[in-house]
Amino acid sequence: MHRSKATLFVLIGAISYGVLSTIVKLAYAAGFNSAAVSGSQFFFGWLMIFGLALFTKNLRLDLKTAGLLMLIGISSGTTGYLYYQSLQTVSASVAIILLFQFTWIGVIIDALAFKRLPSRAHFLSAILLIGGAILASAAYSSPLDLRGTLFGLGAAVSFSIFLLASGRVANHLPVIKKSFYMMTGGLAFVMIMYPPTTFLSSANFENGLLLYAIPLGLFALILPPLLFAAGAPHLSPASVSLLGAAELPTAVICSVLILGEHLMSSQWIGIVIILIGIFYPIYRSSKTAPVANVQQNDLS
Repeated sequence: MHRSKATLFVLIGAISYGVLSTIVKLAYAAGFNSAAVSGSQFFFGWLMIFGLALFTKNLRLDLKTAGLLMLIGISSGTTGYLYYQSLQTVSASVAIILLFQFTWIGVIIDALAFKRLPSRAHFLSAILLIGGAILASAAYSSPLDLRGTLFGLGAAVSFSIFLLASGRVANHLPVIKKSFYMMTGGLAFVMIMYPPTTFLSSANFENGLLLYAIPLGLFALILPPLLFAAGAPHLSPASVSLLGAAELPTAVICSVLILGEHLMSSQWIGIVIILIGIFYPIYRSSKTAPVANVQQNDLS
C-alpha cells in the first residue's frame, strides 16, 4: 500500500474517534449512564464485526495469534472504560486533553520499545500537539481532580498501546479477521466491567439506546480498527500516533456544529496548531524521500 493511502486510512480512523464525544454527550443528555453507553457500544460493535467476519473464508486462528490479538483488543476496551470513568469526575475539556496525551506517550513508547530516538520532525510535532491541545480544549481554565486525571492518563497510555500494537501483530491476516479477534478481546473486558444486565434491558431499548449504541459501535469499533489495521503497518509507529491527533480537532468541531458549543479564539488557534503538528512530519517525510531515492540511484 502506498504511504499516502495508508496515511489517509489512519487519518479517517482518527476522525471517526473524534465524533464519539459528541454522540456520548447526546446519549448522556438522553438519560443513559456510562454502563449503558459503553456496554452497548461494544456489544453492538462486536455484532457488526461478527457479521462482516462471517463472509471471510476461514475465521480460525492458532491460539497464540488469537490470544495476542485479543490482548490488543483488551487495550481498546480499557481505553473506553478509563475514559468514561474520567468523565465522571472531570470536565469534558480536561478529559479530552488527558486522553490526547497519547500523541507524545506513543512517541516515547516507540522510542523505548525499539531503542531509537524520535526524529526531529516527530519531536517538534509532539510539542506542537501538546501546546495546541491545551489551547483547543481550554483545559487550563478547569480544576483538576486527581482520580479523574489518573483515569484520563491511563486511557491515554492504553490508547497508545492499542495504536502501536495493532500495527505490529498479525499483519498478514485479512483486516476484518484481525479486527474480529481484537474486538472480541475488547468485548470480554467490557463485559467484565459492565455485565450485560446493566445495559441489555427493555427500558434502555424503549428509551432509544440503539440510536446511540449503533453509531458508537460503528465509529468506535468498526471503522477505526479496520482503517488502522489497513494503514498502520505501512507507517512508522510514531507517525500513527501523531496522525491519531486528528481526533481532538474533530471532537471540537463536532461540538460546535452539533452541540452548539461556543469556542474561544484561543481554541481555534489551538486547532490550527494541532493541524500543523499533524501534517508537519508528513511534509518533512515527503521532502526527504525523493532525496533518499536519488542518492540510492546514484549509488547503484
